[in-house]
Amino acid sequence: MKKLLFIVTIIILAFGLAACSENAEDVYTKALEAAGNMESAEVSMRLNQEISMVKEGKVVIDSDMTGSMIIDPVAMHQKGTMSMTMEGEGFGAGMPIEMDTEIYYVDNEMYIFESMTEQWIKADSSFLPIDTLTANQPDVSEQLKMLEKYVEDFDFEENDNSFVYQLSADGEGFKKLSQEMLDDYLPEDLTAQMGDFSQVMEDMEIKKLYIEMVIDNETFELKNYKLDMEMSMIVEGETVEIVQNVNSKYSNINTIDKIEVPQEVIDSAVDGTGF
Repeated sequence: MKKLLFIVTIIILAFGLAACSENAEDVYTKALEAAGNMESAEVSMRLNQEISMVKEGKVVIDSDMTGSMIIDPVAMHQKGTMSMTMEGEGFGAGMPIEMDTEIYYVDNEMYIFESMTEQWIKADSSFLPIDTLTANQPDVSEQLKMLEKYVEDFDFEENDNSFVYQLSADGEGFKKLSQEMLDDYLPEDLTAQMGDFSQVMEDMEIKKLYIEMVIDNETFELKNYKLDMEMSMIVEGETVEIVQNVNSKYSNINTIDKIEVPQEVIDSAVDGTGF
């Protein structure tokens, strides 16, 4: 009887050790594989950006979006709210601009709801480049690849149904990572206005960087991604302070077969050339 109890105990311990054998590197490798196999997902995302300049004051942009996306070929539907507030002494300062927004991008055709006129607009890439549209939703696989070399710097733990990675840092050690992330979340047309963007990035000072990733412990799919950044940079001799908070959630991964533009949207849309 004692021998049987001993054997049972060993088996239980063996299973317990197997369950705890996943380390940060192993889990991340599996998460990368799962991300590479992602074909579609539902996404909800909250984005807050604060850009402060001595002369121009501060601009605060808030966005709360939900939607669906298919990776290849690219198709998406986004719906939510956006607001922008300018703090300073210029025209319109202190008066928030708020709008409801909805976008379909299917088969290289884009439909945008313009909330001020309550009108659907059929647009092309000259109206709103697809890079700008997707700037705030970087490819999950590329996102994880970017962070792969920093895995050992993350705190790693497992809870009831998830693996959690957390990184809290500042200073020069993560300057390159911060540059890559900022480049991911800023549209190309905005960075082009900054002149020599590489020099701007070189002069950037990282004040805060916090990243949190939640990975499903069965499928190894990314469920939540959070990014908080605070930095300053010199643009044309002026110091620019940037605070950025991103919180993304992914669900129903690989369950979306098709995204369609409703017929009533197609029928009511006007040509975006005149807008």
